[in-house]
Amino acid sequence: MRIRTGAAAAALAGLLAVGAAVPAQADSGGAARHSGTAVTQAARAGSGVGMFQTMGDNVHFSHTVRGTINAHGWWKNLRGPAGIKAKVTVWLQVKRGGEWKTLTKAAKDVYSGGGSGKRTAAAYKCTYNVGQYDFRSVIDVDLIGYADDSYKKITPTQRLGCGL
Repeated sequence: MRIRTGAAAAALAGLLAVGAAVPAQADSGGAARHSGTAVTQAARAGSGVGMFQTMGDNVHFSHTVRGTINAHGWWKNLRGPAGIKAKVTVWLQVKRGGEWKTLTKAAKDVYSGGGSGKRTAAAYKCTYNVGQYDFRSVIDVDLIGYADDSYKKITPTQRLGCGL
């Protein structure tokens, strides 16, 4: 779990409590990946509006459109004003030749929460359902009208029989 906080004082206090920040690592897809415990991840400075959490599900076969894989992203407002929206961007990626390649990207402005009306969905139509490939999603949440850090959530890799 990674919680983003907009209060600089809270971020500084969290970093001091932990003792040291954990450096970011770039993966082969270019997305920032922050490692460490939930304590270090909770002490991120960001928007100045409060605390929120970037959420997403694992890449999976659609329950409504046969032969399609989906990835969803949303955000959860933990402490801050109600009624603000965030631009949630989801990249659905496949691992080919040892590198992550984006198959599709979707972005939508949504309120906090999740569910069909409060999330972004990226979908990819499989050309055939044979051959196993590794898939993941990368999710970025940007609160509209507020400064942001570079964190992107990367979901666990899923091996699915979805042809490219």
